[in-house]
Amino acid sequence: MKICIFLNGNVKDYNEIKQKIESENYDKIICADGGANHTFKMDLIPNYIIGDLDSVKENIVDFYKEKDVEFKKFPEKKNETDSELCIILADMLGATKVDLYAALGGRIDHTLANVKLLEYMRRKNIESRIITEDEILYLVHNERINIKGNKGDTISVIPIMGDAKGITLYNLEYPLDNFTMDYAKPRGVSNVMLGEECGIEIKDGSAIVVRNLKEV
Repeated sequence: MKICIFLNGNVKDYNEIKQKIESENYDKIICADGGANHTFKMDLIPNYIIGDLDSVKENIVDFYKEKDVEFKKFPEKKNETDSELCIILADMLGATKVDLYAALGGRIDHTLANVKLLEYMRRKNIESRIITEDEILYLVHNERINIKGNKGDTISVIPIMGDAKGITLYNLEYPLDNFTMDYAKPRGVSNVMLGEECGIEIKDGSAIVVRNLKEV
């Protein structure tokens, strides 16, 4: 099952994000509290809205209740973030793939926590990405992934949770072969795709891979 989770971060272009969501053919859409403000602006009807409901506007709550959207309200003081609660629900629904939208921007602590959710989902055996208008984030852990895109796309490989060992990069302008990337050094930033597909392999460790969709 493929699930879209909408968080309460930044959205710069609702038309573009709506097109991305519609092109992915998700089985379910889950909103984390204020994420419902975003879906409302895009005329999307989520299946669930989760959280303490302190960020979603009252008129939007009323609108979605009339549309029979299922609400799951939690107390403001709780161990889990609203984002985490959405992932727990997605896992219960049998998700095998989850994409997070509006996960970046705004408060830096929220952004960092949301990026870490890629590892949280990996531990639940859920394939995951963070998608914005400008980039797609992947997590690579003890594996090789192939990324499709366009020649000239910028690819960055950023170790997390320590050094990433045995990194080999395929079809990128700056290749690496069985390289150990220091967690504290930005060695993997701003590589370039040489064709419509590239590969990133890590034998021991984890990295966030960012494919930039637009020139800065």
